[in-house]
Amino acid sequence: MKLIYSVLQATSTLNQMELIKRLLEEKGWEHDYRNTVSVWDIKDEKNNAFLWFSLATIAYVGDAIVPYIFCTKPKAVYVTVEGIPNKVTIADTNMDKLDFITVSEYSKACLQHVGLRVKDVVHHGVDWEKCQKLRANSDKMRAHWNKEFGDRVIFLYVGRLDPRKGLDRLSRAVMLLNQTYKDKYVLLMHINTMPQELTMISNVLQVGVFGSISHEDVLTMMGACDFGLFPSVCEGFGLPVLEHNAMSRPVVHAWFPPLSEFSSQDFNYVFDHQQESLVDQAHYQSWIFHEYKPEILAEMMAQAIEIRLKEKKQYEEHCTKAAEHAKNWDYHNVYSRLLGHLGIS
Repeated sequence: MKLIYSVLQATSTLNQMELIKRLLEEKGWEHDYRNTVSVWDIKDEKNNAFLWFSLATIAYVGDAIVPYIFCTKPKAVYVTVEGIPNKVTIADTNMDKLDFITVSEYSKACLQHVGLRVKDVVHHGVDWEKCQKLRANSDKMRAHWNKEFGDRVIFLYVGRLDPRKGLDRLSRAVMLLNQTYKDKYVLLMHINTMPQELTMISNVLQVGVFGSISHEDVLTMMGACDFGLFPSVCEGFGLPVLEHNAMSRPVVHAWFPPLSEFSSQDFNYVFDHQQESLVDQAHYQSWIFHEYKPEILAEMMAQAIEIRLKEKKQYEEHCTKAAEHAKNWDYHNVYSRLLGHLGIS
């Protein structure tokens, strides 16, 4: 039995596709990648099911429409979207003929807002057992960091330089926090391009280029820090929050959907956003920015520093709870549901 799949060439989707492929193999299925799934692939008797994994804008799922419509075999279009699609760009495209499976309830609501069909929600996942095994590597990395940073609290940001990621707010928050706490913490940035405002601050350092090292190494870094830092204002899912938790680390982040679908206020260090605003993204969609003041982010980072330095038992309890919570999103749990839509049990 063989699944043919097409996947968005982005770090997070590629990593999640690896989990889906692993589950397929565990169930005895073969899989084969296509840049574009053709009608000929659909007709090939050796191909038994089809999966498109992408961003739900016409620029990315447009080439799936024709093969999807003609396909009578098991099929699924698994998508993320960070905002509301532009009705003008999807008009007369037959995009409404697709039955989407979204990565979050939030993405589902965004698609339904413009009349698109969503038949299910399947969150992203983690390899929970693998994350626990990587803890030994994280301990070694932390020992190396301790030689360099001493007992300073270590925050880690993992992501791209992108308007959605809230790095303008993070830059301002760091400047405010450094008025009191500069010698008590460091901020490590695993990012493709450092924000200009942060490049000259001595306790902010870049550690590797986002997308250039293995996923295992990124997870190892997550387990070596004290807190994940996720200043984002707009997400389709928000995978680094879940991955930090799976590596037994709490995360500082704003409380908004879809993060609120899988995060927890019980052990993550969260704060409310004040308002929402629509931001045009290349006319394909309107991002929904969940706006907050940098001062609030700085205050939450300060609270995290105080707990890590002065309330060790409480901090360790948060770490334990984070890992146990993330176990619910092990890929066997979440992606078995996705494969069920493809007739794979």
